[in-house]
Amino acid sequence: MIPSILGFGCAHPPQRMDTTRWLALATAIAPPRVDRSLLQRLADRSGINQRWCAAATDNHPAGFYASFGSLPPGTAARMELWAGAVRPMAFAACSDAIRTSGVQASSITHLVTASCTGFAAPGMDQWLIRDLGLTPSIRRTHIGFMGCHAAINAIAAARDMVRADPTARVLVCCGEVCSAHLHYGERIDQWISNTLFGDGAAAVVLASSVGSAQPSVPAPSAIIDTQSLLIGGSENAMTWEIGDHGFMMGLSAEVPAMIERALPPWIDAQLTARGLTRSSIAGWAIHPGGPRVIDSVVNALGLPAGAGDASRAILHDFGNMSSATLLFILERLVRSGVEGPIVALAFGPGLSAEMLLISASTRSQTG
Repeated sequence: MIPSILGFGCAHPPQRMDTTRWLALATAIAPPRVDRSLLQRLADRSGINQRWCAAATDNHPAGFYASFGSLPPGTAARMELWAGAVRPMAFAACSDAIRTSGVQASSITHLVTASCTGFAAPGMDQWLIRDLGLTPSIRRTHIGFMGCHAAINAIAAARDMVRADPTARVLVCCGEVCSAHLHYGERIDQWISNTLFGDGAAAVVLASSVGSAQPSVPAPSAIIDTQSLLIGGSENAMTWEIGDHGFMMGLSAEVPAMIERALPPWIDAQLTARGLTRSSIAGWAIHPGGPRVIDSVVNALGLPAGAGDASRAILHDFGNMSSATLLFILERLVRSGVEGPIVALAFGPGLSAEMLLISASTRSQTG
């Protein structure tokens, strides 16, 4: 019995935002003292060509924010935006994950949801039960406010559920509406944060690979291991707090350097315990906290230049969608036919790091 990912699903809001529209939104909410040329430079350096943004409308890139004028919307209004956008995204992502897994929605026994951009009760879990027609007695677990690495925490929980009960079939969904928390202030770290994020949802179905329905993804992706690291001396390097005008991110310029120092010994120890080395990893899914984070991981581990390509491609096409992003990257790697071990890495407030090790093999579907 091996807990495996049997299907993926990814979704985003309908409002596409290219760089021009993004700059129009940024200009609309930035205080007059914020240099508009700075906004352009941040956009140019972001590695993002487009993103999807629930706060925008067809008529106005700052649609949601435009209705509040020069005053930032309060947290309650932002939660309404989150709820209205995350529900259809989560439904679409989960529907695709269930379809590609080959299992029936009625056979799913556990549901794990994750989001750090919104709260509601009833929330994502109950919405998905109703919208997908899941059994009302399904076991529910919600992972809230853990940040960009929450997908790995959610998969770790799902893996434990399958290991405890080999008949379990677990649906995991990460849904994030980062555009609900754009900052109006003058702090450069907050404008870096504004520039990097987009909206999206992603889902996977986990089950024992023995006796499961044949998935339509190239092969079951066995969950080999998950590991966590709280990086010492980094408590203030990345923060995520609830304020009167949305959730507030604090981001130190030292984050990439902290990751570079902490990552190599930790990764090597985890791989050695599994009889692996960096060179034996077939694919790397690096959460794109920004281009510098991808570069820091690749450089710190001495990886080939192309090791970050999947992460850069998702950043380019969707932006940083917080917890949903890593599943977008994994889905792309698995569908590309990567054969062998895949390491997924993500970072979040703390400063904390999470690692997921999966083994994707086309042979596992036929033999």
